[in-house]
Amino acid sequence: MKHTLHSVLMLVFCLFVAAVSALAHHSYQAEFDASKCADITGTLTKVDWDNPHIYFYMDETDSSGKKVSWTFEGHSLPALQRNGTHRVDFVQNIGKTLTVRACMAKNGGPRAAAETLTTPDGRVHVVGVDVEHGQAAPQDSYRAHTSK
Repeated sequence: MKHTLHSVLMLVFCLFVAAVSALAHHSYQAEFDASKCADITGTLTKVDWDNPHIYFYMDETDSSGKKVSWTFEGHSLPALQRNGTHRVDFVQNIGKTLTVRACMAKNGGPRAAAETLTTPDGRVHVVGVDVEHGQAAPQDSYRAHTSK
């Protein structure tokens, strides 16, 4: 009886932990608007290379000369590394001007889900899901720079 009670309590605890973990992960559609994507150019200031997603930060100067500090969310570390993008790709570009293709936050703030990151050498790193085209990012972490 004692063994059965212990097993039941352990099962309940495991189910509770799994439920909390599932609820803690947010939905892309709840936070970002896939119909409002744009290119944002600015200076990379910081990168948080942590699971479950990377975050990186960039300062943009708007048309009136005002500085806007952006927060971008990207893929998970395993997805980035499978695609060949590594922390050094961000760190070596801190302080440099980059362009991010991203979908804006629904709350209108300076936060977005990054799709690609274009570095000063013209490389385009896939750092998030390509929601504009309804598909996941390709296996290549960067594509040859093409003008639009």
